[in-house]
Amino acid sequence: MNPETEIATQPTVREPVVTAPVEPPVAAGTSGAEPADPLAAITLRPRAFASVLAVAGLLLGLILALVPVHVAGLDDAEQTSVSCGNTIGGVETPLLAEGLGSADDAVLATYVGTCQQAISTRLLFAWPMFFAGMLGIVWLGVVRREPERLRSE
Repeated sequence: MNPETEIATQPTVREPVVTAPVEPPVAAGTSGAEPADPLAAITLRPRAFASVLAVAGLLLGLILALVPVHVAGLDDAEQTSVSCGNTIGGVETPLLAEGLGSADDAVLATYVGTCQQAISTRLLFAWPMFFAGMLGIVWLGVVRREPERLRSE
């Protein structure tokens, strides 16, 4: 028998020998029927988790709606961007013309179309997220909480 097959057939991890069963420690103030969950102190309850998600959706949707949309500028030599506006105001043509500098009307019309498409793409994500967060907050305010005594049973 060569050493390679001898190594392959032997176990690589040795299991510890159990001499006596180990009982979990009982927390102070409990009857010993069920051990205290160590993660209970740091985890969120489902209602608190839903409220965190609703507020995050509301804020992220609002931020996405208010932050201006940018598209690439005309100059190929340097990387510039032109501000189009945000999802609430739409395309701001004077701001776009100022950002492009001395561009003719055909280029400006092309950029207006590009900006409208970029704003509609942002709109596709921002407003549903904002309204879902708002709906979640309204739902948390309307739906009743489970009484404390029923949770403990």
